Amino acid sequence: MGNFLLAVKVVLPLLIYMTVGLLVRRRGIFSTEQFRALNRMTFRIFMPLTLFFNIYEAELEEAVRPDMFLFAIAFILLQYTVAWIVFTKSIKSKPDCATMIQGVYRSNFVLFGNVITASLCGESGLALVAGLAALVVPLFNILAVVLFEIKRENELDVVHMIINIFKNPLVDAGILGCIFKVFNIPFPALLQQPLSTLGDIATPLALMSLGGMLSLGSIINHRKYLAAAVTGKLILIPVAALGTAILLGYRGDALVAVLAIFASPTAVASTPMAQAMGGNGELAGEIVAATSVCCILTIFLFVLFLSGQNFI
Repeated sequence: MGNFLLAVKVVLPLLIYMTVGLLVRRRGIFSTEQFRALNRMTFRIFMPLTLFFNIYEAELEEAVRPDMFLFAIAFILLQYTVAWIVFTKSIKSKPDCATMIQGVYRSNFVLFGNVITASLCGESGLALVAGLAALVVPLFNILAVVLFEIKRENELDVVHMIINIFKNPLVDAGILGCIFKVFNIPFPALLQQPLSTLGDIATPLALMSLGGMLSLGSIINHRKYLAAAVTGKLILIPVAALGTAILLGYRGDALVAVLAIFASPTAVASTPMAQAMGGNGELAGEIVAATSVCCILTIFLFVLFLSGQNFI
């Protein structure tokens, strides 16, 4: 019974925040476009503050785990490569193919990782997730740019790619947090409390925005693609990642971090990326919606299993 309640504790905030956002839109309080604007503000201001202070306030040995960094990089590259091979062979349309690859490998790690870790771990878990985010978010962006440029058969502009990566507020926040932490730069006390409080509202706002933006109206048109994306993103990849991590001896906070990276749904940022770089924007949005809804069940089952086996 305790394991069941723990699993409920993890997914209940996700369900509540997303449902509130959906109801707010249904009642006409906020429109979908207003939720998109709110999501942009959260992404550009509140979430970077959360990431910065999670790194800045962490113990360095808790945030920096070289073995976890290597594991995350290796498995992200592995899932990216496998998805590329599988979908390139099975999908003829290059925009659809690129969108499916991105939908399977790119997770909403920063947002869902904070919720999952806050429910299962203490400050050390949040510190580890923040440290990994500083590495994983730039990697996701690099891989997405490479993917869409190659699928569009354009010459890869490395300088332009680097500029775009450093335009990402989460990347900048992660780098700044690491600089302040490593060089022991004091943050002004008068600013820390209000800015940290602003960061605290990032998760509820982002999840409410996600719920408010959910639209399942055209899913039937891409049901085969979406079934493949949900199966790959929420079942096959997490099972492979968690299974490998368990065999390597990861337990507790480290295993929760693996769960957060690889069991989270597709990143909301994948939709504008697909739209801007010649992918299928409609399909990308549907993948985000489908995986965001279905992850509530899959994360619940993963937490139930892992806690039942005393892995977390």
